Amino acid sequence: MYSFWQTVLLEEHTYYGAPFMPHMNLPVSKKHFDRWLELFFKTLDELFSGEKAEEARWRANKMAEMFQLKIAHYQKTNSKPLI
Repeated sequence: MYSFWQTVLLEEHTYYGAPFMPHMNLPVSKKHFDRWLELFFKTLDELFSGEKAEEARWRANKMAEMFQLKIAHYQKTNSKPLI
């Protein structure tokens, strides 16, 4: 997880995985993503401030939104990503 955020926020390419794949088959819903965002934002607020913290907040929101949409799509269509 550290290397993922290091890659996303600091442009230090240390993460080479596919972040969606480990989440694809988990039994998660909006409430799980809402809780993750709550904890993530609380940690940001306690430990960080400034432009990168705001970028992290924005990216986390977008990631939660995208993951929820993709998970719903694959559950609805009973299909899997190509990768």
